Amino acid sequence: MLMSDMVCAAPAGMDNVILISWDGISKDTLLDLLQAGYLPNLSTLVQKGSFINITITDHFPDTMAGHAQILTGYPPEQTNVFKSMRYGEIPHGLTLFERLEETLGTDSISTVIVASQERSLGTIKGLPFYHAGKIVDYYYDRNSDAGLVGSVATEAVYHFAPKGRFFIFVHFRDAADAGYAYGAESPEQKAAIRKIDDATGTILKAIQDQELDKKTAMYVTTDHGFNTGPKDHTGQISLWMIANEPGYNPTGDQKDIAPTVLKRFGVQYENISPKYPGKALM
Repeated sequence: MLMSDMVCAAPAGMDNVILISWDGISKDTLLDLLQAGYLPNLSTLVQKGSFINITITDHFPDTMAGHAQILTGYPPEQTNVFKSMRYGEIPHGLTLFERLEETLGTDSISTVIVASQERSLGTIKGLPFYHAGKIVDYYYDRNSDAGLVGSVATEAVYHFAPKGRFFIFVHFRDAADAGYAYGAESPEQKAAIRKIDDATGTILKAIQDQELDKKTAMYVTTDHGFNTGPKDHTGQISLWMIANEPGYNPTGDQKDIAPTVLKRFGVQYENISPKYPGKALM
């Protein structure tokens, strides 16, 4: 049973947050695999946490626009990221990484990006996350498969956990690549999703090894879904998010994810300018 019906309140703040993007995985595909017991690590999060139905309401559903909104909370008119063929640098200060370091103090939190796609999430001038790349404590942005990305993210947990609070963003591209090549729900895409689940399991184990599972909010979501026939993601605006805690709203918008992260760190996002169009999911 999915945990979206639970109503008990989540705690007011967490020491750490790990936000993971399983790129290009439709909600129907994910639910089918969860029901079949094909994703044991994600199932563990669902069983003790929350399943949230997420919708895109203000931008084209693709990788660049999706991650720009997930990691800022703002629409394309503010981020300059409209789609993968129409984008610019996100203005200085708008990303979660910059917000957290500004509000909590650079000595009070470590910020990390582990991205498997150089162009969409890279640090080169002109790309959306150029400014974020200048301030995060560690930035990995190479075209990599799930196994390597999971390993790098796991090492980041072991490295930064002893230093104090951390925010780690992890991006897995494998399922989207398989979707473009073979289509959504193809055997190849399902195999790619299983590999992502295995890699996510290594991150979960690192958190448990550091005895931080009760001090770390885990969020797993996607940037966009994927169409079964045409091998693209046009119109795929019905998404999902999974949290390792109960008490989250059963429905929300993609723009709500960034305020949720800020609230989990105890940041009063309502007082930040520009004003966030979304609201925290708990």
